[in-house]
Amino acid sequence: MSTPDVDPGQPDEPDDAALAAEYVLRLLDPTEEAACAARAAQDRAFAAEVARWRTAFEALDAEFAEAAPPPRMLERAEARLFGRPPPLAARLWGSVALWRGVAALAVVAALAVGLLGRPPEPRPLVATVAPAAPATDNVQLVALLDPEARLLRFTRIAGAAPPGSSLELWVMPEGASAPASLGVVPAEERFSVPVPEGIAVAPGTAILVSLEVAGGSPTGQPQGPVLAQGAIGEL
Repeated sequence: MSTPDVDPGQPDEPDDAALAAEYVLRLLDPTEEAACAARAAQDRAFAAEVARWRTAFEALDAEFAEAAPPPRMLERAEARLFGRPPPLAARLWGSVALWRGVAALAVVAALAVGLLGRPPEPRPLVATVAPAAPATDNVQLVALLDPEARLLRFTRIAGAAPPGSSLELWVMPEGASAPASLGVVPAEERFSVPVPEGIAVAPGTAILVSLEVAGGSPTGQPQGPVLAQGAIGEL
């Protein structure tokens, strides 16, 4: 199998999982970070990968309390490892690539320490809500279900309502005859919406976004076109 020519003086491109993890951890330089943000707005698979890593790291944050490093930690580590660091060692110590590798290994080790030996937890339930085909109104959201709090946590990737109108969210479990409103999409990039009483959100539940008059549909059912939709599933 042939492979594309690469410049031996440049590092290989990271796979999407590693790139998404570095993006969430803010390990990229500003140019790379901007490129990732633009790609997440257009690439549903990459946006879902970013959401998966963000969920994993948020769960990790809850496991460990923040702690300040001891005074002069860096100086003591340099002295113990290198004595008087020669110029090459000094350059390596300040290398962005080195610290990216150290950070990635630390994350993997922390996840292993936190997760090994414990019974497996249920996989997160998420939905990528996007147009079925390319559209002028490119509305895209990622939804994460918090079953204990009965909340749907949304991240808006792209899209906004035209002036004088609103985007309205709807949820429709499998087998339901009509969707239930979750309210209009707020201006914030991230927001949470309570799951209505009597609605069981599970894998297969559809989430839709319709274009409505300002303030939302007056009838409790979609009146405008459905701009985006997706189904809840395991991450």
